[in-house]
Amino acid sequence: MSHVLVVGGTGMLRGASLHLASQSNTVSVIARSQNRLKTLVEEADSLEGMIHSIQVDYREGEQLRAKLKKAVDLFGPISLVVSWIHSTAPEAPSIVADIVGRGSSSFRFFDIWGFLTEDPWHVEREKRFQEMEKILYRKITLGFVIENGVSRWLTNEEISSGVIQAIEKDKASFVIGRVEPMSAHP
Repeated sequence: MSHVLVVGGTGMLRGASLHLASQSNTVSVIARSQNRLKTLVEEADSLEGMIHSIQVDYREGEQLRAKLKKAVDLFGPISLVVSWIHSTAPEAPSIVADIVGRGSSSFRFFDIWGFLTEDPWHVEREKRFQEMEKILYRKITLGFVIENGVSRWLTNEEISSGVIQAIEKDKASFVIGRVEPMSAHP
């Protein structure tokens, strides 16, 4: 059984959180909503693994650090991180990498980017993480879908399914949906 961390695992990553728990993993899930975490834990009750809820707003750095340390103390080193962190919390990805890196010899870090996130913050984070010794950095870009000539954003189910595929394929870069042509995005 592995210890896995999913940041933002009750919304668009809910399906990925449950899938990872079904694979006999202990999945620590970070989210702000206690109700959504409770529902996720209940839904995972019949799975081979388990969901460990971590209610915290990742913009609160010291709380995030303390709760991640506690999860590692309880369930051991984290071998896989799936992270959906917005640029409103510029320190959060580094806090996650620091805490996870302390207990692991190496770990995969799947960093999810929105479609239009080629901003300096994301690019700098990607570069910094690629240079860290213990991190096997993986970038997932969320795109869009064109159906019957009409474009739309990905659904939560499509995102979770794509994240699962990205983890299974374990490539340095993975796109869910499509990102071209730029003029066709919703």
